[in-house]
Amino acid sequence: MEKTILIIERNTETVFFYRKLLPAHGYAIEHVSSDSQLLKYDFHIPDLFIINSRFLTLNECEICQHLKNGPLTKDVPVIIISGTHNMEAMARQCGATALVEKPFTSANLLAVIKRCLGETGG
Repeated sequence: MEKTILIIERNTETVFFYRKLLPAHGYAIEHVSSDSQLLKYDFHIPDLFIINSRFLTLNECEICQHLKNGPLTKDVPVIIISGTHNMEAMARQCGATALVEKPFTSANLLAVIKRCLGETGG
């Protein structure tokens, strides 16, 4: 069964990258691009969240905390992707399952996704 990854991102070029990469590796993609959509839980509950962008009113950790406080999303793994160096402690503190620092390779990202979803290589 195909796993669904919800991408939290404002930049359309970045979303295009995920829409090209992840389905080629067997993942279905959904996308949230606004604070209001996220705060209202106006999306289907995925198997994994990738937070790749801060929004106008929320940063990556606030988004993660919002998801981890939601009754339907609290157990869904969250990957934060950030260009801010030394963010490991903050990512752990806000409940992220993993942190991927920019720049990253597709192979590195896929390995982290597989680990967070409990998938084995194969």
